[in-house]
Amino acid sequence: MIILIGGEKGGSGKSCLAQNIAVYLRNEKQASVLMVDCDPQRTTSDWIQERNANEALLSINCVQLYGKIRNDLLSLRQHYDYVVIDCGGQDNLALRSSMAVADHILIPLRPKRRDLKTVPHMEDILSTCKMVNPRMNAAFVITQCPSLPSLAGRILEAKEVCRSFEVPVLNSVTFSRNMYDDSEESGMSVMESEPKGKAAIEIRSIIEELLTRENGESYESFQPQKIQAVG
Repeated sequence: MIILIGGEKGGSGKSCLAQNIAVYLRNEKQASVLMVDCDPQRTTSDWIQERNANEALLSINCVQLYGKIRNDLLSLRQHYDYVVIDCGGQDNLALRSSMAVADHILIPLRPKRRDLKTVPHMEDILSTCKMVNPRMNAAFVITQCPSLPSLAGRILEAKEVCRSFEVPVLNSVTFSRNMYDDSEESGMSVMESEPKGKAAIEIRSIIEELLTRENGESYESFQPQKIQAVG
């Protein structure tokens, strides 16, 4: 199975989300996982190097691919249970090539106007790619949400913008938490740094909701665990 974490807007936490999803699949599903780093900034490649230097952590393989990578991905998927792709924040050949073969596509967006302005273009890209990959399941996920209850309206508004373009949006979200940065710097996931912490709950909820489509369920039918915003 190929899971793509990508989108047109940078800074929305794509690498962080891809890394944590890969660890979830590796640790909690005991699956063989390959990460594909398509971002020239090499964020995930550097994270993998840091991780694999720690013998206490389960290692994860990683390759760097750029440009027209469709055939490479089709070949790699035969050797792993999951291929998790981290695409940079731009519309490029790697993103579109990945969309052409991905089973699941997750597009992170912050609840900010400049992020939401990319939704129409992403919907257009998804529509184009779905003509060659009709079985792909794509969804937006709102990330780095403000933790103040008084700003919860921003999250709801962001979800409504996504739905207005008839693209599913996950019920699960991530909040802005230091734990994401702290764990990434040490080559870990939030589930390893703080297994029962709020960030770990968020990641588990996102990946479990995303994979409900394997069983033919809709995202709307998924009820994530109750997540506390404050703290």
